[in-house]
Amino acid sequence: MSSTTTTTPMLKVSSADWDKTSASYAQHSSKSPTSIPIQRLIELLDTLKPLSTASAILDVGCGPGAATAQIVDTHSANIDTATQFLAGDFSIGMVRLVSQLRKTKLAELSVGHERDIWSRVTPLVLDATDMRPVLDDSISHIIANLVFFMTENPAKAVAESYRVLSQNGVMACSSWAKMAWMECLAIAAERIFPPLGKPVPAMPQFPVQWASVEGIEQQLANAKFRDIQTEYTQAPIVVPNIEAWSHFFMNSGNPAVSWITDELDDAGVQEAEKQFIQVVKEQCEVNENGAYVLSGTAVLAVGRK
Repeated sequence: MSSTTTTTPMLKVSSADWDKTSASYAQHSSKSPTSIPIQRLIELLDTLKPLSTASAILDVGCGPGAATAQIVDTHSANIDTATQFLAGDFSIGMVRLVSQLRKTKLAELSVGHERDIWSRVTPLVLDATDMRPVLDDSISHIIANLVFFMTENPAKAVAESYRVLSQNGVMACSSWAKMAWMECLAIAAERIFPPLGKPVPAMPQFPVQWASVEGIEQQLANAKFRDIQTEYTQAPIVVPNIEAWSHFFMNSGNPAVSWITDELDDAGVQEAEKQFIQVVKEQCEVNENGAYVLSGTAVLAVGRK
């Protein structure tokens, strides 16, 4: 059978995909490169429109609630207790994680301002491309970390955020320009499938217009955002134990790897894991602590309605 690579598909991620991986995602999200852009997005929001003025903050595609938690952790002293927090994701599994996080915070924190803020966090099932439960002109600040470019219709998702923002409200979002771990997966796939007599699956691609500062600026401008600022930020995965991390990654059910693992049986996944480890060792640098550094570059943008 031929090992010819199939036509490159665009990435399509369903709520079921994230439901499946939500447990493992929560366990590792604080160490994930997806958490790195969050602090900078918050800084960009706060600079363009201080969070101390927030009336309602919306975390779009909130996942396990990392951005919401970071905002509360770093800015709760300046946020009014009347400020509403909405943490929305189209994955029920992720929304449950935010609900559990809220419950844990309320149990851990003593009576005070930060606890009052957490009491106003509302987790909800919310599709970034159709946020009709959220009223027009009702949100002052939106954070959307690594979300829009993975939706079925990124332009519609950006337009929805614009719709729900109040006049002069601000939105910060991010996407990926480079992911060394995905490049390593693609090389590993080239080594795994031909010996099995199977075609090499093509790595799903993100929309190219979301992979550069020029592209993401245009996406926001198309939705009528103004005062747009963009930048790159480094967001690597630093892996002290490549074997343990690779086992987690390859068995996580994450859409980043399922394009390979869904085509393999258990033995094939084990072989894929071995090949991935080998590629990382060949392609990636080792830092002064002996950890492998899988480079990543995120694209950040902020704009005003």
